[in-house]
Amino acid sequence: MPKQVVTLPTPITLNGEHVSEITLTREPIGSEFGNYTPFEVSDGNIKALAYVLPKITSPHLSSKMIKEMPGRNLMALTAGFNRFFDGMEQDGLVQTVETPPKVMTSTTSPDQSAQKA
Repeated sequence: MPKQVVTLPTPITLNGEHVSEITLTREPIGSEFGNYTPFEVSDGNIKALAYVLPKITSPHLSSKMIKEMPGRNLMALTAGFNRFFDGMEQDGLVQTVETPPKVMTSTTSPDQSAQKA
């Protein structure tokens, strides 16, 4: 399973040490998104990032830390999350299937309907 190593543009301090790289250890699974969608995380929704990323970061980032990060770091972490989906060929996953329209049959002609009214 691929990991994403994200270089933070603005290093942070964790346990007294400067940290400039965060590893996204794996792609999160469905239940780890809670009430958020993968699209919200990939769009950089701060609440979604703060909910999902603590489950997959090493060293561990708390929700509070993520919410207090500079925008540049949030953008870098969002880009790292999005890398899990690079090369995903969407055209091969979804097919549009045309279905013929339903034909309505009526025993009453339009003229007869008008006469009844």
